[in-house]
Amino acid sequence: MVRIAKQLPPINPQQLRDTFRKYDSNDDGFLSKAELENAFKSLGSHFPGWRAGRALHHADANGDNSISLEELDDVVNYAMKHGYVLGK
Repeated sequence: MVRIAKQLPPINPQQLRDTFRKYDSNDDGFLSKAELENAFKSLGSHFPGWRAGRALHHADANGDNSISLEELDDVVNYAMKHGYVLGK
């Protein structure tokens, strides 16, 4: 279940993209599953590990088990489709 906070103002894709990018803890330009998990946890996911795995499945076009900056838009679209918002 995704927590959707209706009282928070809507966000745009760039804000969500920036949120994901800040979880690139080693600044290599890629998001690992662990980094995605931390990002989804910050967005209020009840099952961030599972959600990170689904995001990888959805967006990892080249199959390298990480999300590049080029693939990040697909993660953002996935998160927006599932109702994630900034804040808790």
